[in-house]
Amino acid sequence: MIDLHCHILPGIDDGPTTLEQSLELAVLYQKAGFIKIVATPHWVPGTSWTPSIEQIHHRIALLRDSFKSRQIDIQIYSGMEIALDINLGDLLLSKDLVTLAGSSYVLIESPFQRLPLGWDQMFFAIMAKGYRIVLAHPERCLQLFSTPELYDDIIEAGVYFQVNYDSFLGHYGKKESETAFYLLKKGYIHFLATDSHDPLLRHPGNALEAVKVLKKTIDSKTIEILTRINPENVINDFPLETMASADFLPKDRKRWRWF
Repeated sequence: MIDLHCHILPGIDDGPTTLEQSLELAVLYQKAGFIKIVATPHWVPGTSWTPSIEQIHHRIALLRDSFKSRQIDIQIYSGMEIALDINLGDLLLSKDLVTLAGSSYVLIESPFQRLPLGWDQMFFAIMAKGYRIVLAHPERCLQLFSTPELYDDIIEAGVYFQVNYDSFLGHYGKKESETAFYLLKKGYIHFLATDSHDPLLRHPGNALEAVKVLKKTIDSKTIEILTRINPENVINDFPLETMASADFLPKDRKRWRWF
C-alpha cells in the first residue's frame, strides 16, 4: 500500500514530537505493508503551523537516514496538508508550498465545520495555475455531510477525494462513517489514506482493519485502485483511475440510506 497523507515528521505539527516517535510510526507502516508514504504536515496561514520547504526537506532527509540505519524499507516523499486560502495559487507557483511528492497534485485540508466563503473560486484559482486538487477527508466536514449534494458540485469541479481509512471503522463518529460509505457508493473516492499522527491511536495499522471491512463491500480491483494504483499515479504525476464498480451487499445499504 501507499499512503499520501500522514503526519510523521517530528516536531513540526500535531504529529510526533520526537524522532523516536516518528520511527515507531514508521515501524507500524512497515508491519501494515506500506512501501511508500508522503509526509504531509499541516500548513495553516496565521498559525504556528506554517513550516518552510527547507524545514520539511530537512526532516525528510533525517527520516530517510534513520530508516536506512534501522532497516525500515519505506520510501518517504515530501508534501503538505494545506488549509484553504485565497492566495494558494500564487504561493504554489512561487514554490512556497509543497505539492504531493513534487507532482501537480496538492493536498487541501477539508475543514471540520464548513468550507470558507468563496471556496469554489479558491479551487478554480488553484486549478487555473495548473494544479490538481486532492481534498483531504471530505467525509469529516459537517457542512458537506449535512448537504451531500455539495459533494456532487465539488466532484464536477474536477476535485479529487481522499477518504481516511479510520472513517470506515467509525473512529471519527457515526455520520463520518456513513458518509465514507456514501462516497464509496457514489464512486467519489480516488484513494484512501491513514492521516496518521502517532503510534498509539491514529496509526497505519488501522488501515488493515479498514481493508477487511471494505473487502465485505467492494471488489478487490477497487481496493487496489484506492490503496495502491491511484496513490502511485499521484507520486508519478499521472492521471487517476476511476473506481471499479462499488458493488454493495444488501446489508451495507443501511449505511447510506439516510442520504
